[in-house]
Amino acid sequence: MEDQKINIIHETGDYLVIDKPAGLVVNRSNTAKDITLQDMIEERSPVASDADPDEVSPSDFVSRSGIAHRLDKDTSGILLVAKNEEFFENVLSQFKERRIEKEYAAVVHGKLEEDSMEIDAPIKRSPKDPMKMAIVADGKEAHTFVKRVSEREIAGSTFSYLEIKPTTGRTHQIRVHLAAALLYIAGDPIYCPKNLLTISTEVFGRMMLHATKIRFFDPQLHEFVQFESPLPTEYLPFTLKI
Repeated sequence: MEDQKINIIHETGDYLVIDKPAGLVVNRSNTAKDITLQDMIEERSPVASDADPDEVSPSDFVSRSGIAHRLDKDTSGILLVAKNEEFFENVLSQFKERRIEKEYAAVVHGKLEEDSMEIDAPIKRSPKDPMKMAIVADGKEAHTFVKRVSEREIAGSTFSYLEIKPTTGRTHQIRVHLAAALLYIAGDPIYCPKNLLTISTEVFGRMMLHATKIRFFDPQLHEFVQFESPLPTEYLPFTLKI
């Protein structure tokens, strides 16, 4: 495991801003068989404990190797990693207080008829399928803002490029909210219907969800800072003027 395998966008004495590739699991667990981002971070800056990763507190700086939030395995993009416990706890507080802003780029099947929309629907683990999250009345509050950017016809199918701003951070939130609006994320192996998944997998070869921006308060600089991850090449058809 070499340093160059971790694409570092920015580094300070307190944190790393990492550009995670799609297909890489973030956190180590008993079910993760391949190398994880957590393994790579620990190789670079060891902070690991011997505790079972599935049993420790989720706010434990050591057990999480400073990883301040999560991206799904198939999601690419920007990820914040604390290098010390003080900054880690500071960032967790910012997340809890909703002071941190994150943005995503998604490509979905179909069209968003409006210029934008807001989805406010509670989420919890699906009572029908433990592998999925679902919109359930007694779930946790979840809010997502969606903006239409562009549309393209590719291989006989319509795809839309959307900018996404979640104000809460529930597991699979963006994927569940868009699926509920019948805007299935291209290449989503869990929520995209099989007939659509076959098409988008052939077109893109990955799940089309990318974390593009993060904005948070840097306690050393005493100001908010923002970092961005460039769009992967799979998004190129949606950014070119035609």
